[in-house]
Amino acid sequence: MTNVSVTRAGSRGNDGIGALKAATTIWFGVMVISQWLFVYYIAAFYAEPTLSGQFAAWNEHPFLSPFVRGDIIGNLAFATHVMLAIFITFGGTLQLIPQLRATAPWLHRWNGRLFILFSLAVTLAGFYMVWLREPVTDISAELAISINGALILLFAALAWREGIKRSIVSHRRWALRALLAVNGVFFLRLVFSGWLVLTQREPDVMQFRVFEYASYLVPLLVLQLYLYSSERGGTAMRYLAAMALYLVSAAMCIGAFGFSMIFVRLIVFGQS
Repeated sequence: MTNVSVTRAGSRGNDGIGALKAATTIWFGVMVISQWLFVYYIAAFYAEPTLSGQFAAWNEHPFLSPFVRGDIIGNLAFATHVMLAIFITFGGTLQLIPQLRATAPWLHRWNGRLFILFSLAVTLAGFYMVWLREPVTDISAELAISINGALILLFAALAWREGIKRSIVSHRRWALRALLAVNGVFFLRLVFSGWLVLTQREPDVMQFRVFEYASYLVPLLVLQLYLYSSERGGTAMRYLAAMALYLVSAAMCIGAFGFSMIFVRLIVFGQS
């Protein structure tokens, strides 16, 4: 969310703008570090067996068993899902860097186009795995994933349309929404890991359902608060948005720590 619209509010005075910029910078740093940790986990656990065709090794994961013998289409859908996730997670963070937009606009444009195209592929693969690969057993879980996917398709399409129209401000708003929606699975991992760190127990089914919806709805709500406060809000609204970003950043730090202990140390390195 770096300098998307805060600078526009500067013409009306500096009340709360410095606090909002500082909070945005902190959020950005936490987001990048957490996302690259997520990229490392995906690449370290899934890349080698996927690229070598040893799909059965996926089932060594303690929480997932995505490989199904004889299900060629389903296994390829999962392979597409995890391998493209590496690019969109890493490439998405690059889109947030204002210096990249300023010094290498061509890279920003092409990286953004690939991000949108790969996000669509990942989303469609996810739809297939949720609705067609296996019988629907929990409609609430499937709906949580599907709403997330529908938002990705909507936001990506609108970001692409506004980019073609050269409506830069509108394009950045929709692109930010697409980025956060695409990272719903990433945020869910952080929420789950943070919950384990704070409570020392796994969430029950109902709690996990709440996490599934909150993993993309809460970031989108915080983004909307940020956009509104930076463009039209007053001092109090900007400080409120800054506080929300600080709280989200703190929660992400806890989640990232738990993620490094559970998904990286335990699953990738096999250390208890």
